[in-house]
Amino acid sequence: MRNAFAALLLVSAFAQARAQEMTPVAYEAALRSEGELLKQGMVQRKPGEADTAFLRRLFPASFYQQEPITYAWRPNVYGPQLFFSHSHRDESHNVGEGTELFVLDPIQPNRYAIQVLLLEPIGDITNLAAFFFADVDQDGQKELLALVYAEVQQVETQEDGEQLVGRLSRWWTQVFRYAGLSRAGSPFYQPDRVPRPYLNELRSAAEVRRALTQQQQRPKPLSTKAVK
Repeated sequence: MRNAFAALLLVSAFAQARAQEMTPVAYEAALRSEGELLKQGMVQRKPGEADTAFLRRLFPASFYQQEPITYAWRPNVYGPQLFFSHSHRDESHNVGEGTELFVLDPIQPNRYAIQVLLLEPIGDITNLAAFFFADVDQDGQKELLALVYAEVQQVETQEDGEQLVGRLSRWWTQVFRYAGLSRAGSPFYQPDRVPRPYLNELRSAAEVRRALTQQQQRPKPLSTKAVK
């Protein structure tokens, strides 16, 4: 998935490079370097290096014009995780065809495991509005909730057969959970595919949190198993 992403970005390197004040050659080199880091799955931070300097040094093509989010999603003795997002591009080189969320997880002093979470596209142009953390299933471990919105083409046929084309905004909440350690011993996160329609078509993190609280407060269905 990341290789395909890199290939699409290489085609549109000049447009991105102008936005970031990088030459196309430098931008392509940065993408190749990032791809190698993602294959390795580990990065090293310099002692005393600030969050933004650390990420700009290692991800100059993907991390720009933003501040990283720090949060102890998976608490550990080495500190909180670092998060930042990067917009996908489609074959027409339109920004917003899905988004990647980078997770850098400290596993040793100044050493981070990297994982990229793909936020699935839900329309022609899908963007990340916000992400936050909540214990969705009340098991004591918080999940990451990503609120995305998309522009979806809508075609309506009139009585005379004429078709009217418009665009409709959709809002969706995607959930990711900690799934333990990978075979290499690194923290691993994966999408939670449990359907939660009550979290969709909500337009802010506050609305999603409120709907989640209401759902959790609803009485649980009684078990139909016979009592022995």
